[in-house]
Amino acid sequence: MKSLSLKNRIDISFGVVLLIFAVLVYATYNRARAVTANRKIIVETYTTNTVLEKILSNTIDIETGVRGYTITGKDNFLDIYNSGKTKLKMWQDSLQRLKKNSPDEHPHIEKIYQLIEDKKAFTDLILETGKNKDLKQAAELVGTGKGKLIMDSIRDAIAEYQSQQVALLSSKLAETDQNVNQRNINFFLFAGITLILIFLGYRRIRRSAKIIMKDNVIQKTLTDELAFQNRQLNDFANITSHNMRSSAANMTALISMVEEDSTVEEYWNIFSMLKKVAQNLNDSLNELIEVIRVKKSVEIQKEIVTFEDVFTKVTETLQGDILTANATITSDFSAAQHVAFSKVYLESTLQNLIGNAMKYKSPDRDPVIKVYTEVSNGQVVLHVKDNGLGIDLKRHGDKVFGMYQMFHKHPDAKGIGLFLTKAQIENLDGKISVSSDGHSGTTFSVRFAK
Repeated sequence: MKSLSLKNRIDISFGVVLLIFAVLVYATYNRARAVTANRKIIVETYTTNTVLEKILSNTIDIETGVRGYTITGKDNFLDIYNSGKTKLKMWQDSLQRLKKNSPDEHPHIEKIYQLIEDKKAFTDLILETGKNKDLKQAAELVGTGKGKLIMDSIRDAIAEYQSQQVALLSSKLAETDQNVNQRNINFFLFAGITLILIFLGYRRIRRSAKIIMKDNVIQKTLTDELAFQNRQLNDFANITSHNMRSSAANMTALISMVEEDSTVEEYWNIFSMLKKVAQNLNDSLNELIEVIRVKKSVEIQKEIVTFEDVFTKVTETLQGDILTANATITSDFSAAQHVAFSKVYLESTLQNLIGNAMKYKSPDRDPVIKVYTEVSNGQVVLHVKDNGLGIDLKRHGDKVFGMYQMFHKHPDAKGIGLFLTKAQIENLDGKISVSSDGHSGTTFSVRFAK
């Protein structure tokens, strides 16, 4: 059997890696669809609870209007009564439309609506008695306690339905957490398998090169080419782990803030932030592709980017870290509001710099981060200033932007964030620099090309 050539071995190795990557993308896509579906259910559940609160509130308005009229005989209480009935009908219709495609929940809704109809019928009877006979007799009807009994039943029915909605909310939250964790596992598996394939492929290629290639010039050329390809794959595996971790960690941090006794409002606030982080999560794959393009020196197109828009998106993505670190982040882009640059690269740059500012915060103070622009010598300059641990530039000044360089101990530090940031900025003819006194904070400055 004819042995495979060196070129064929390389092609097969890359084919296997691409196949694994395709499987990963497919699995990630399915997880993303599941997260999207759960997000819709979460929003619907929150809306349902809000509508139920409105229904209960308007039912109470009807009760208040009737009691006020019965006690005082003043017509202004009838305005409260009529307004409550009108709004109640509106919210009932809204709930009906919202749950049109949820037949399992119709018995709960019908039970509540029947109690409301009983309540409306009883209040109408009281009003009719008060108008046509006398208020004293109407007050006696109120004093029977029937209205209160119906009102308590409405409250209980709504509370029961809301409890069922909260249980559904918790279930979908757990599913979302599971999907996010599974997505992380997929990426770590891909990184591990890729590294193994690189190692095995490298050994076989070297062994084949020693047997086949006798000419030193050809052997050197092939060895350099293989080393370059291996570095590309190794970088890609590390970039996959680094860039996806930030969004996934923020989603996990937000989810972990949900407690069993959290209120609906707290659920909504957390899920609003979670939605914004989730919307940015899939952008990480595009960012990885852009990093590979940097390595291959492919020209990246510039566009007019608004600093405020990018800053808002990045801080939304990092909401989990911001809340955990109790960080204060301010911005001032009055000096320069726009710049001609890659939007993907600017987002990556701000996410790395702001994320590092919180990651390497001082244990003695909460993080205070300021992001601002200035114009110097006709060039737009972006500054990210923090009050963290700082960097000893005398010792590490020439290593700050190197790969795998870490100057403070942190469990999530990988040492490639600043390396990638520098590569992206310099690919578009920009420059990045750092200043620090070594103990009271750090300022990174990005000078964009004219």
